[in-house]
Amino acid sequence: MLTRRGVIALNLDERKKKILGAIIDSYIQTAEPVGSRTISKLHNLDLSPATIRNEMADLEDMGLLEQPHTSAGRIPSHLGYRTYVDRLMTKYQLTNAEISKLHSLMELQIAELDTLVKEIANIYSRLTNYTVIGISPALNKGYIKNFHMVPIDEHSVLLIVVTDNNIVRNKKITFDMPVDSALASKISDILNEKLAGVTNDNINLSIITELQAEMDQHQNIIMPILNFINECIESMNDADIFLGGASNLLNFPEYSNVKRAKELLEFLDNKNNLHKAMAIGENQKVKIIIGSENEALELHDCSVVLSTYSLGGVAVGTIGLIGPTRMDYSKAVSNLEFFTQQLDKLIPKIDTEGEK
Repeated sequence: MLTRRGVIALNLDERKKKILGAIIDSYIQTAEPVGSRTISKLHNLDLSPATIRNEMADLEDMGLLEQPHTSAGRIPSHLGYRTYVDRLMTKYQLTNAEISKLHSLMELQIAELDTLVKEIANIYSRLTNYTVIGISPALNKGYIKNFHMVPIDEHSVLLIVVTDNNIVRNKKITFDMPVDSALASKISDILNEKLAGVTNDNINLSIITELQAEMDQHQNIIMPILNFINECIESMNDADIFLGGASNLLNFPEYSNVKRAKELLEFLDNKNNLHKAMAIGENQKVKIIIGSENEALELHDCSVVLSTYSLGGVAVGTIGLIGPTRMDYSKAVSNLEFFTQQLDKLIPKIDTEGEK
């Protein structure tokens, strides 16, 4: 059974496709309703304004265009954008200059994956002028690579935990008893022997009991250490999320309404909202969500473009952008694919450098 989208696609002849594509291309650039004379002048369609006007009326009847207020021009509907993305859009080819610029931006010397994802989000937001979201991997199948305890003063140490993805957590822990360098080194060795390399979901009561037995003379030391390790594991089980350029949306005329802009920024400030908005299937490399296709009402005037990045061929995180529905989808997808491809290359490099 054909959906409405499928029926419309079958009814679009070449002339209608060209006119719809031309209107969307013009509206992406100007944010102004597009009239038949504009299309006739700016696009080499070899059609009279009257013919274009008739075709635009048909496209409006099909639900692909809308006529705002009493304007003579038309703007694309969400269904029009979806038809454009699925059937009319040609892939944007990055120029050599753009690729060179992107490569220079990506020359990052970063040793932690979550920091890398955060920096990518900031770079991409500056480059595209859209709002960019980056999600670092949830590490419930990951493990702690090593522990290191450094004395700070007579009763305090800095416990450093490094995960297999080179995410570093540290905490100052204060004890009632003195802890010198020898004891700190001994405790580090025990932690590395019992816990390093054990996946998070395999750290069980049996392993904890063995660890406590090894620390028999220092039970007052081991409990705050175990509490911190548990905090690390819990944080590793949750994917972290980073937002770059949230205020960029305010530069677009679509968000000049203060109330709408405030509602959108408040939505973006909630990490749970962002996780839901960034949902993407395991086998999807790129996903485009247009306007009312978004579950959240606050995003019904926005489009979201998502792409996954991988570690060892397995998708582990997501980079996405949020912009107006008239965003340049082709260029957005090309840039996003470039960034995720670079992340795919950088993550193993980070892991290798972390072993040094």
